[in-house]
Amino acid sequence: MNLIIIILYLLAAVVCGLLGRRTSFGFLGHFILAVVITPIGDFLVQIVARPSREIREKINDLDEH
Repeated sequence: MNLIIIILYLLAAVVCGLLGRRTSFGFLGHFILAVVITPIGDFLVQIVARPSREIREKINDLDEH
């Protein structure tokens, strides 16, 4: 039973990493954060996290046109 809980926890952390791969923390940062502070806490961090430089540049290019 404990092994199933650990596997589900790590899967949730991987999902958090995938969702956060376009933020300034990236996949690895959000994955580690999800493991340390729980996936729910990491999801809250993602809500306020800054997008990556690439995404910010695309947004700025759209604003200029």
